Amino acid sequence: MKFLLGFCSFLSGVLGIYSFVIFIRIIFSWAVMFVQRNRNYNYNAGYEQQDGPTFVETVDNILGKICDPYLNLFRGARGLRRSAVDFTPLLALVVLNLVKSILSIFSQTGEITIWIIIAVIIDGLWGSFVSLLLFILIVLMIIRLAVGRSNGYRATGAINTIDSILDGPVGFVYKLFYKGKQISDQKLVAVSLAFYGVILIAGTWLVRLLCNFLITI
Repeated sequence: MKFLLGFCSFLSGVLGIYSFVIFIRIIFSWAVMFVQRNRNYNYNAGYEQQDGPTFVETVDNILGKICDPYLNLFRGARGLRRSAVDFTPLLALVVLNLVKSILSIFSQTGEITIWIIIAVIIDGLWGSFVSLLLFILIVLMIIRLAVGRSNGYRATGAINTIDSILDGPVGFVYKLFYKGKQISDQKLVAVSLAFYGVILIAGTWLVRLLCNFLITI
């Protein structure tokens, strides 16, 4: 039994490290998308281009060799692509973290109950997927507000890229609060930022409360 608990603890640690590498891979893959779009805008504007891959692209290629064999298992998931951004790696991260959490709890307690599994699933879905998506949306909205105050060709290109991602979430806020009314883009993004920020804070608190209750059953 001790060997099994030790093995589960070791495996949980390995999955934790792999989850972190996948998270870095997700960030770099999205950064590559912006680098490539920026390169296209610079090319169209006649700016000087850098020869060869950038540092971001080089690191992304290395991480891809490590993570893509696992991530490719989730590429077919529908409804998780927004414009050029692929959110299926987040689903892969959720599954990995769920397995890691269950192994970690079992290695510490030597037992597992259905309520603990449900708590782990809820916490994993929120912590590794929903809250991460909300955090990314919030960051993009902050960038959109900052870039929206600028003028110029590069600013327009960045705005178009970000708007293609935020169209759905911001559109939902518009329908919820301003349907049929005129409102500036900047104000709508600011209201959306506040709306999703409240959801992130309140959701995190409620999920933590629910999971603590389930574990004590």
